Amino acid sequence: MRNWLKFVGNNKRLLNFGFLFNFFSALGQTFFISLFVPYWIETFKITNASFGSIYAIVTVISAFLISFFGRFIDKMPLSKFGQFIFSGLMLSVILLSQAYNLVVLMIGLFLVRFFGQGLMTHTSSTGIAKYFNNQRGKALGFTALGHPASQFILPLLIVPLIAFAGWRYSLLFIAIASIVLVAPSLWAIKPVAKFELETDDNKSQTKNTQINYLKSTKFWIIAANNFVVPFICTAVFLYQYTIGQMKGWDTSWIAFSFSFFAIFSAISLLFSGSIVDRFTGLKLFPLYLIPALIALFLFSISEHKFIFPLFYALMGLSSGLGKTVKTAMQVEIYGTEDLGKIRSYFSTMLVLSTALGPPIFGYFIDHNFSFNTIMFIFGCVVLIIIALSFKLLDKQPKLNV
Repeated sequence: MRNWLKFVGNNKRLLNFGFLFNFFSALGQTFFISLFVPYWIETFKITNASFGSIYAIVTVISAFLISFFGRFIDKMPLSKFGQFIFSGLMLSVILLSQAYNLVVLMIGLFLVRFFGQGLMTHTSSTGIAKYFNNQRGKALGFTALGHPASQFILPLLIVPLIAFAGWRYSLLFIAIASIVLVAPSLWAIKPVAKFELETDDNKSQTKNTQINYLKSTKFWIIAANNFVVPFICTAVFLYQYTIGQMKGWDTSWIAFSFSFFAIFSAISLLFSGSIVDRFTGLKLFPLYLIPALIALFLFSISEHKFIFPLFYALMGLSSGLGKTVKTAMQVEIYGTEDLGKIRSYFSTMLVLSTALGPPIFGYFIDHNFSFNTIMFIFGCVVLIIIALSFKLLDKQPKLNV
């Protein structure tokens, strides 16, 4: 604990920036947007299915644009790039609050997904990975705590706020609060915004990979690994009350179960940094998916209601560990010189996974697959990805393409 406090104290400016960017990326995350969906459906007289289609379309578009814009973090100072991304998110939230027709709602949703879920998280993870070396795992683990913190805090604040002030004023309030909290952190990192010098090995790695890495089988193994947990989690989040209804669980039990995801995600983040710094992200890359694998197979064979909080706890462990392990592993393989460009492609995969998960899950439901069968199928997919990920351990942490 003393080492953690000393580490945070010595690097508080960058860690505060990374934490807050992860926290307020929530403004573009599905769990936050879902709090407003019933009000938008009522305001714009649309169906749930119509909103789902709109949401999927804007998410897919934002996913592909991230791969282009995310690379500019390699060319700009972190403070300037962060200012651009954060300003874009705030303008997006303000625009969304002023949506009086469906077109503006669609544009606002696209922008908050693009800047929020996509580029805010990308900026935090890539920036932190570039600035830290020996203690990169600790830094990534600490700053990623912003995600479970937002999942726990924001619903508790926003639900009563919407009831009191309405959805439009609630969005304006959260924008103002975000500016007050985040703007000073962007100003504070300017004096320390200087990248560490790379080793010759890292430079040679990035020169070797910047053209051909997309053609590498290893790249697509990493992409599949990045894809799978957000794909499953987003689908389950969206359909969790449908799952509860089909199994006879009441809504309070679903809400109670979901809290285990945030709690165990935070717990895993607290120790993920230390184990990444000790064992490397590459060695942990196949292993962090094992809790998710156990969760899916347990869900596929049990009907007991206590399986749901256990499921969310195990998925939270994989999700939290993955936030640190995946970024650290990418740095170990690709170096830091073109990290923004490379991670922008993985960020695209992540956002795309959140767009594809719900419709694919919904397809299985519409074709009368039981939830146990669906979870078994997803478990088999995770098992295959774990097996493929172990192939990366056969090589040194330098990607030869």
